[in-house]
Amino acid sequence: MESRTPCICPSLVGIKSTVLPRSTRGLAGRAALCMGSAMLSRRRVFGAILTILAGAIPLSFPTGSLAVLRAQVEGGIRRQSPAPIVNGPLVQDLAFLVGRWRGGVAGGLFDEEWSSPSADTMMGMFRYMENGKVQFYEFMTIEATAAGPVLRLRHFDQGLTAWEDKDAAQSFPVASFAENQVVFATPDKSTKLTYRRSQTESLVVILERTAAGHAGKQEFDFTLIK
Repeated sequence: MESRTPCICPSLVGIKSTVLPRSTRGLAGRAALCMGSAMLSRRRVFGAILTILAGAIPLSFPTGSLAVLRAQVEGGIRRQSPAPIVNGPLVQDLAFLVGRWRGGVAGGLFDEEWSSPSADTMMGMFRYMENGKVQFYEFMTIEATAAGPVLRLRHFDQGLTAWEDKDAAQSFPVASFAENQVVFATPDKSTKLTYRRSQTESLVVILERTAAGHAGKQEFDFTLIK
C-alpha cells in the first residue's frame, strides 16, 4: 500500500494539512502547493488541489443519479412548504402589529413587541410591571395554518416559571379581520383579543372574557417606542 505524507501549504493559513499520496507530491510541488509561493492566489491554490485530487481519485456517478438527487432535494423542499391558506388573512396582513409598544394603567406599566412577518410567522413578547418589578411575561407567536393565522401564547412568572402545562399554550385563531384590525378568539369564544392600530403611533389591545355568565373587558393603550 502506498504511504501517505502530509503536505502542508504555507499559503493556506488556518487550514488543516492536506494528506496526499506520495505519487502526487511531485504534482503538488509543480503547482507550487507546498512551495509557499506568494505569487499564487488562494483561488489558484484551491484549483491546484482540486486538479490533483481529480487525477488521483477519479469520480464517477451512475447515469441519471444527479437527476435523481435533484428530484429528491426538490421534493424535500416541497414537503417542507407550509400548507396553503384557504381562509382568513395572511400573516403578512398583520404587519401593522410590528413595533415596540408601551402603555400603562394605574400603578402598572406594560410593554409589548412584535417582530416583522417572516416564514409565515410573527413573534411577540409582553411584560407587565408594578412598582418596578415584573409581575408576569407572555411569549406569543402568530403562525400560518390552513384555516388562517393562529395566535398562541404562554404566561411566565419571573424565572420563566410557566403558568400553563407543557404543550398547553392558549390558542386564538383569527375570528375577524379588517384593515389595521384583527380579532383573535379561543375556539369556544370565551376569550377574545382585539388588536387595532388607529394611528401611526397608537395601538389598542382589548381583552374580553366570559366566565360563569359574567363578562369582563379590559383595554390596553400602547404608544410606539422609537
